Amino acid sequence: MKKDTAIGLQATQSMEEAGRKVFVYHFNDLLKQESGTRLGEDIEALHNMRVATRRMRAAVRIFENGFTPSALKFLKIGLKETAQFLGSVRDLDVFIEKVTVYQQELTIDKQTGLTPLLNHCYRQRNLARTKMLSYLDSKKYKKFKEKTARFVKKNNTKNVAISFDKPTPFQIRHVAPLLLYNRYETLCAYEPFLNNASVEQLHQLRIDFKHFRYALENFQEILGDESLLILSEIKQMQDCLGNLNDARVGCELVKNFLNNWKKYRKSLNMNKAKKPVAVIDYLKIKTTECEQLLTTFPNVWHEFNSTKLRNHLALAVANL
Repeated sequence: MKKDTAIGLQATQSMEEAGRKVFVYHFNDLLKQESGTRLGEDIEALHNMRVATRRMRAAVRIFENGFTPSALKFLKIGLKETAQFLGSVRDLDVFIEKVTVYQQELTIDKQTGLTPLLNHCYRQRNLARTKMLSYLDSKKYKKFKEKTARFVKKNNTKNVAISFDKPTPFQIRHVAPLLLYNRYETLCAYEPFLNNASVEQLHQLRIDFKHFRYALENFQEILGDESLLILSEIKQMQDCLGNLNDARVGCELVKNFLNNWKKYRKSLNMNKAKKPVAVIDYLKIKTTECEQLLTTFPNVWHEFNSTKLRNHLALAVANL
């Protein structure tokens, strides 16, 4: 989210009022990407729709304390289901794109060795798209959109009832600092384990980085300009962890393909039971990539988690 793209937040707004503003902002983005996602000609439309869904899910976690426990239940369920259908297609889009780039760097005779893998992935992607489109056409999804549209348009600007015996913080300026630091604290908890972290642990760290990033972005227009510097650092970390996650997903997809090679060979009308050497070589490359990223990540982390970044966070929050 760009600094000049305002959601319309004010530091004195309640978490409920702010939450609705954030929800409608990302919901409109989700709707804007839907037609392109359905068409399927540009994979970025689906990617952007998935990101909008993720940002809404993150916003639910950020602002849920400003609502009654049941108020956001339908949002949690609908967004989770939408994300699952979009994610199934997106993961295959990313994998196919990376294999294709790798394939184009090979000699012509070696390129054909990856064709069975790509053909299988295209078939899986078509199946995933069919399921996704069926969901997007369903009454359930239509009802979810209609209910969300009504919910985010509610104009509830009244202050939360306050008990003077035990005042409860409800304004952004009082709630956001601890919320942001809690997410930063979650990231710091990984530090003692990074030298021996598994791919799965770093995958979870990637998710926690997203939570921190989305929280910063949601409050960005009322934070200090230092938030932009923090977001730039987070993006570099996410790029590194994203490459690792893509390599991990790629390894899993290739392993599954190889484990079921005989079955896939028949379904792809390949009569000769040749060993898929090119696919095996690609798995070796992705495995090596995972190992290299695991080895170098602790150094990347130490560049991120510096005194300078902590100062930026303190100054950004001080603007509230």
